[in-house]
Amino acid sequence: MENNIDEIIVQYDNYMPPISEPMARALEAIRAPQADTRALSRLLMQDTILASKTFKLVNSSYFGASSKQLASINKALMSLGAMKVKNIIIALVLQKLYDDEGPENLFNHSIACATACEFLANEYKTINPDDAFILGFLHDIGMLILKSKHGEEYINLYKECGGDFQMLLRVEREHYGISHCELGAKLCEKWSMPAILVDTIMHHHYPKSAKIPFAAGIVYLADRIVSIKPESMELEQDVLDYLQVSLGDTTGAREKIMARTNIFLKELSDF
Repeated sequence: MENNIDEIIVQYDNYMPPISEPMARALEAIRAPQADTRALSRLLMQDTILASKTFKLVNSSYFGASSKQLASINKALMSLGAMKVKNIIIALVLQKLYDDEGPENLFNHSIACATACEFLANEYKTINPDDAFILGFLHDIGMLILKSKHGEEYINLYKECGGDFQMLLRVEREHYGISHCELGAKLCEKWSMPAILVDTIMHHHYPKSAKIPFAAGIVYLADRIVSIKPESMELEQDVLDYLQVSLGDTTGAREKIMARTNIFLKELSDF
């Protein structure tokens, strides 16, 4: 029987994650086409732990930091660019939500995917690398809602799929009539996120169906390159042809991306 997606989504309204003040500020930053340096400065001044994490990252080799340390947010914004610092702050603000509400290692995978998206966007010049980072970081946010409503049942289903996300999509629809992609897109739509983000989250496993296929395609490629089970995430040739992408050494690219990701995660391990 064909399920009505709109009717199913209504059942999840009460399971949308609550928005804290820092989250509200982070979401507002995503909506803004440009980073508001004053708003970012205020956010960091109000949260000493967030500020400490941010400074640790901006002064790390993740950003290719030199021996000259950046001592203030304003210097970091000028040196690295406001959009890069904004992306890091958004990821750090949402880290607790990912860790508390998502499957195990969702935050780590999301950072890896964000880093891969940034890498691929630089490589293929299809979309802005700063935009690509956020698309990659938020692509699986729908899993938070499924876990919130179904608890350990969803976590067990997730584990049984063993990193095979095509299988996961099938299992999600069989059990709940809806996938994490559809729920994630609906959540971001509810949060008034940009249309490119909603479209990419909805179609990141099937970028040929997206309104902006190059954006969804970057996430499709990144998700597979950093998958915990790469052998089950074969890249479909028709998608590569559609995106006009020819991938070379994916193993080498994965190693570079994961090394950069591990720097990010290591810098947070002290907190």
